[in-house]
Amino acid sequence: MQAKAHEKKRIQANIDKELAEQAEQIFSDIGLTTTSALTAFYKQVIANDGVPFELTRITPKEKLDRVVQQEIVAGKFKKVSSREELSRLLVGDDEEA
Repeated sequence: MQAKAHEKKRIQANIDKELAEQAEQIFSDIGLTTTSALTAFYKQVIANDGVPFELTRITPKEKLDRVVQQEIVAGKFKKVSSREELSRLLVGDDEEA
């Protein structure tokens, strides 16, 4: 008895030509076709129960600023008040700080 082939569904989307060409080059470089790349994406959507990456209105710079601010609040950074203090920290002599 032969195994039943999976039914296929044709997906069509209008994507910016340059964007598509750049992505297709990357797919090719890593040994994927556009179909296999989209199949992998769909499988990740199912596995993650949503898109497999963060979608947000925040820019990468804003996100970095938030992370840095959280690190500062958590006390993971030392405040430097002068060039002299910075110089001592950079050479490893912060006994006075």
